[in-house]
Amino acid sequence: MIIASRSFVAVPPGETIREQLADKGMDLAGFAARMGIDASEGEALLEGKTLLTADAARRLEEVLGVPADFWLRLEENYREKILLVQKENGAA
Repeated sequence: MIIASRSFVAVPPGETIREQLADKGMDLAGFAARMGIDASEGEALLEGKTLLTADAARRLEEVLGVPADFWLRLEENYREKILLVQKENGAA
């Protein structure tokens, strides 16, 4: 889920994953199956509701061909931006 404040926007890695899936013509069910997770877990990952772990990043590399360190950097940036958004919005 994309969240924002006046100065910051937190975009989950799932947005980039969605773009990759669209480019590859892969739907959520196919993606989840290749990741070894169920569709609800796949949706939670795309929405940024679950942490993108090192294991998930490794599986994304296998499924999408994008290096695991790229996914981990996106996740770290997303979580940092969430904190900045919350702080600016007075929620933290």
